[in-house]
Amino acid sequence: MNDAYRSSFNLLQEMRRDDFEIYYYHDAAPSDVTLHQHDFYELYCLLSGTMDYLIGGRRYTMKPGSLLLIAPGEMHRPDIEGVPQRFERIVLWMNPRFIFSLATVLPQSLRAFSDRYHGWHLITPDEKTYQVLYNLLGSLLYEKNLADADSSYLCHLTVTQLLIHLNRLLSSRPAVSGRAATRYGEIMKVYEYANGHFREDISVSALAEKFFMDKNTLTRQFKRIVGLTPGGYVRRKRLEAAHSLIRQGVSMQETAFSCGFTDYSAFYRAFRQVYGISPSEFAALSQKKEASSLNVKTDET
Repeated sequence: MNDAYRSSFNLLQEMRRDDFEIYYYHDAAPSDVTLHQHDFYELYCLLSGTMDYLIGGRRYTMKPGSLLLIAPGEMHRPDIEGVPQRFERIVLWMNPRFIFSLATVLPQSLRAFSDRYHGWHLITPDEKTYQVLYNLLGSLLYEKNLADADSSYLCHLTVTQLLIHLNRLLSSRPAVSGRAATRYGEIMKVYEYANGHFREDISVSALAEKFFMDKNTLTRQFKRIVGLTPGGYVRRKRLEAAHSLIRQGVSMQETAFSCGFTDYSAFYRAFRQVYGISPSEFAALSQKKEASSLNVKTDET
């Protein structure tokens, strides 16, 4: 794959466009990607390396030539352990509304795409079909890089072809079942509690007592399934909330304390470590982008 197409990985995992986004990565996949869900479809194509991937309580082993289809609302994360290794992969995000809009020009059978294949995950096409899918993904990366006046139209046509081939493939092959993830149900209760109470003073000991688990077992299994220790995950949730508030124009001090940080210097260090810039630098950047967006809208009117 052409290195000119390579993207830098973004832990935020937010879709900005309303149709599709495609990324090519060739790096040491981050091991601290936490369990998360999207409101869009994700097609994950592994080109090199071998990795486990956790989706909805099932664990799948991916190898080159295999793909994963993750539906909106499904909890998932890569499960990477041991010595860091480089992975080459293409990730395609597709807005469900965009897929539905294509149904006017696609075969009738694809109208049910969003419902029929919820729960399909590991896809192992034959060599010829895989090559077709790979070439279509490569075409999307090419047009993304070219970005001329015709690229948007060609990309939509290419996504249409990709969906038709996926529909054919999934209609003709049995589902591949992954392995059950140990203690998934128990850990999800802790995970959901942490999501609702991350602004509070939460300790691992308190969580272990609340959910009747051994502290060490809770820490080990939580990290195995979610991707971070309970304390690390709570800190990440606080930072994500702070990131959102700063984009909305909330002051640094108010943001830090409303998100559960009792010490501004600790908030500053954690924010810079995760996002690569300080909270004030991010605020200035957000304001600049907002002003630029308003100027564009004013010019258009």
